[in-house]
Order: sequence, then C-alpha cells, then structure tokens
Amino acid sequence: MKKSLISLAFLSSLWMISGCGQKMTEEQLYAQVLDYQGKQQWSELASTYENLVKSFPKSAKADEHLYNLGMVYANNTKEYQKAIDTWKRLLDKYPQSRLVINTKFMIGYCYANDMKVLDKAREAYQQFLAEYPNHELAPSVQWELDHLGQDISEIDLNLGEEQAKN
Repeated sequence: MKKSLISLAFLSSLWMISGCGQKMTEEQLYAQVLDYQGKQQWSELASTYENLVKSFPKSAKADEHLYNLGMVYANNTKEYQKAIDTWKRLLDKYPQSRLVINTKFMIGYCYANDMKVLDKAREAYQQFLAEYPNHELAPSVQWELDHLGQDISEIDLNLGEEQAKN
C-alpha cells in the first residue's frame, strides 16, 4: 500500500512538472499558430486558432484571430460555410473591430465565388453598399454584383480600359 502511494505521488509530481494540464499563454498559442502556418498544417492551424479565440476572447487580437481563422477555412481547408460562420462570429462578438468591413466583403465574396450561393451573395453585397457606399471596396463590390454568377472567362476584363480611353 505504501509503495502504491509513493508511486502515485511520484507520478503526480512528474505530471505537474511536465506541465500537463497547464493552459498555454496567448503568446505560446500564437507561436503554435505561426509554426503550423509555416508548415502549412491547415487543420492544426484552424484548431489552434479556435483554441486561441476560445481561451482569450478579450484579447486585443481576438478579432484578428477570428478573421484569420475564417481565411484558413476559406482558402486552405475549403470549408466555406465554416469560414462564413467564423466571420459572422467576428461580426457578432466584435462589432467595433477595424476588420468588420473586410469581413462583410469576404462573406459576400465567399458566397459568390466559392459557394455559388448567389442570393446570399447578392444580399451581402447589397448590404455592404448600403452601409459603406464610399468605401474603397465599394467599386469591387459593385463589380461583383454586376457579374454575379458569371464565369470569369465570360467577362471582358478590358472593357474598363476601353471605356477609360474614350
């Protein structure tokens, strides 16, 4: 019995010393983010971003982490609905974020170009133009609306240059 208690105490000490069960700091998690990003390990990167946002929701960079997580889902893992859901979380949790405008653009873009859900893309783009008619992205949003559903190969991309010459 005494040996069992000593063994248990020894194993418990090892567990505590090794750091098992300790929460990682924000900096440690972000270092993992950078490592996974560099190694192009997208699933691990997404999981670590999720952990970072969950563990540090009041961080000054929490909105940025959510935005980047959405980009990982959209560009790397091709999980477009997860990207949109993540960006919507950003809009809900951080409505004053400097990333709100870009986030709203990306939601429309993902609906239009990745998911081909044109009614939701149109809605997102029209809302964008109603809220930010003079923003630098407004011409891009209008272009997207004007060409919604068209394949890029069907669009005369030189039309703007020809009109500018006249």
